[in-house]
Amino acid sequence: MLQRIRIGRHERGFLHRTTHGARQSEYLSFLTPGVHWIWGFGRQVHTVSLEDALEVDSKSLATYLEDPAVREQILIADVADDERALVWVDGRVHALIGPGRRAFWTGLHAIRLEVFTLEELQFRHPLLDRITGLDSAGLLQVIQVPAGHRGLLYADNAFQSELTPGRYAFWTGVSRIRVESVDLREQTVSVAGQEMLTADKVSLRLTLTAAYTVSDARLSVEATTGLAASVYRDLQLTLRRAVGTRTLDELLSDKASLSGEIRQAVLPRAGELGVRWGEIGVRDVILPGDMKSLLNQVIEAEKRAKANLIARREETAATRSLLNTARLIESSPTLLRLKELEAAERIAGSIDSVQVVGGGVSDVIRQLLPGQQAG
Repeated sequence: MLQRIRIGRHERGFLHRTTHGARQSEYLSFLTPGVHWIWGFGRQVHTVSLEDALEVDSKSLATYLEDPAVREQILIADVADDERALVWVDGRVHALIGPGRRAFWTGLHAIRLEVFTLEELQFRHPLLDRITGLDSAGLLQVIQVPAGHRGLLYADNAFQSELTPGRYAFWTGVSRIRVESVDLREQTVSVAGQEMLTADKVSLRLTLTAAYTVSDARLSVEATTGLAASVYRDLQLTLRRAVGTRTLDELLSDKASLSGEIRQAVLPRAGELGVRWGEIGVRDVILPGDMKSLLNQVIEAEKRAKANLIARREETAATRSLLNTARLIESSPTLLRLKELEAAERIAGSIDSVQVVGGGVSDVIRQLLPGQQAG
């Protein structure tokens, strides 16, 4: 039986022979573009369009590679177990492939391979974002370190390096990669609503707030299983110890010294945890209802006593001033005369008219004074 087979310009053909009852066909020859006459029974041609298929069928790849005519028109990617490869098609990244043998048609496109060894855990490339988006086989583990953070890279639980903010990719299947992200921005912890007793057995509730930043990212991760919980516990215990050594009056009158004592107490632990303390302050001191009422009464009594003391001081000062004035008048007749004239002037300013009957100014003054009018 004679068959006419036409292979297009961008096509390739594989001629197979199938015998009656055979489950698999036998590869006979490779057909390039043009017209081919095929003689015989059970002949089948598998046509491949290079516009639609970039890779050679992997099922029959081993058989096709034995044909020199096929090998001339394909690029073989034979990737070892400790290698990975980038496939470039017409100058653009096409795929990231792992170990194994794959073949790509070169008749229509310019194919190029870029092979990487796995000697280094991290994958570095100028087109990292593009390549990670093409990684359908999961050959890369992508890590994003946010701004204001540090990434601690561990391979098989062994520390490797610190990572600055950015995007990173690491080869999978080589080591167990783990990245711990540490926030370097200022953190605030609040030890709120702590009920405790002062040295004079007064029950109260107060809140402590503190700010801290991580100064040593690796130490903050390896020194404790939970940095925030450790910081909170240290502040809480230190606050209870500091309040227990003060009376209520000392606590209310000088909260700044309490904050300073707490800071000095937690400084050694800060170095052990890899943190640096910012502002530490006590706020929201809340007393029980009966204690608050009693304290208000004490404050009110203190203010009233202070006001009485000020009033007595003013009265004493006024009396002393009058005594000094009297002594001056007693020793100076002229000053007494001036005082009499001032008194007459003030009295005259409050009446409409004055009738003077004989006598001098002294007689006039005596007439103006109540109960001293002359007849």
